[in-house]
Amino acid sequence: MVEPKTSNSTTTVKKNSEPGIAPSRIRTIMKSTDDTEKISTEGLHLMTKATEMFIQYLAKNSIKTNTTLKYEHLSQLVNEQENLEFLLQIIPQKITVKEFNEIVNRNDKDSEESSSESSSEEEENQAKKAVKK
Repeated sequence: MVEPKTSNSTTTVKKNSEPGIAPSRIRTIMKSTDDTEKISTEGLHLMTKATEMFIQYLAKNSIKTNTTLKYEHLSQLVNEQENLEFLLQIIPQKITVKEFNEIVNRNDKDSEESSSESSSEEEENQAKKAVKK
């Protein structure tokens, strides 16, 4: 993005105005929502730049010691930072099939227990009503 350029002991900054992401892709994403009618060139450029900056933020904060960005790095960052909570369903932590089955079995047991508790409470209420009559 920004590359320093030195010449004769003066430093100038070269700005790269060419986006790394194709604006046509950003336009397509923006038009995918129903409430978007017209997209100005300035707005498209701004959204493209913001998208690039967000991707850079994710990449820089995901990589701690390695130089290779992996899915695990992104999912860990999303799970650790509260401001990235909106990405939890898009970049979830990977789990094994065994872990998934354990979670499903645990949830099934919890739902069975709660349904059996509620049915026993109903039976008690019906018995109390029968005694009152």
